[in-house]
Amino acid sequence: MTKVIISDLPKQLEQKMIETGVWTSESPVPLSRLSLLKIAYRDFAGIEHNDGEFIVFDAVAKQVASIFIELYKNNFPIHKIKSVHHYSANDELSMADNNSSCFCVRPIEGTSFTSLHSYAMAIDLNPLQNPFVAFDEEQGTAQIHPAKGWEFLNRRNQKPGMVEDVVPLMAKHGFFIWGGSWTTPIDYHHFQPPRGVAELLTIMPKEDGELFFESVIVHRSKIATLSAMPHGEKLEPLVTLYKKNRNDFFQRWFEFV
Repeated sequence: MTKVIISDLPKQLEQKMIETGVWTSESPVPLSRLSLLKIAYRDFAGIEHNDGEFIVFDAVAKQVASIFIELYKNNFPIHKIKSVHHYSANDELSMADNNSSCFCVRPIEGTSFTSLHSYAMAIDLNPLQNPFVAFDEEQGTAQIHPAKGWEFLNRRNQKPGMVEDVVPLMAKHGFFIWGGSWTTPIDYHHFQPPRGVAELLTIMPKEDGELFFESVIVHRSKIATLSAMPHGEKLEPLVTLYKKNRNDFFQRWFEFV
């Protein structure tokens, strides 16, 4: 029996997301391109829950479902999985509740740059066991989010719910950029594909997007090339090529990787 069910967003959930600011008109993806994953998971006491609520971009939904199915099979503990509308789109509140989540329209912490969470293509897993660490370079200090995450800063002392052992699993399904490998900030709970990949996916219908994302996974061994993909205005030649002729685009893309 499957432990993840993929569906369109229920209208009631869409309304809650709008009311709380999880989705806004500034979102790079429309509500119609979002999928709801109903996920079964085990918590840290080994108790099974069937109420996991994870919102992702439709073209990556199957891969994300596979991630959570494997986490379940491997008995990886997850504290909670809820849409952040339950936290009024407040990421700090969601992290403090050790909630695993994906979609919310917001900037990258401390910047005006759009987060991959706004594309519904970033996975945050067990924020308490895998905290976000921001550094003040002048003062030589660090802020830890959530604050209780200080207990898990020694990453060599592996404890249940820490993500180091699942980094390969995430990569296998296209989420091979891990915030735990960054220098500053360090975002241990965060996984995503390259930004250029996410931007290209948003211009494709679901079927082409699934094909494109699968090609990213197949060629993930070329991580340096994929991670260096252009984005924003520099991505425009590939966007133009796709819009002009999808077959030429896929041929050129395969040459690129």
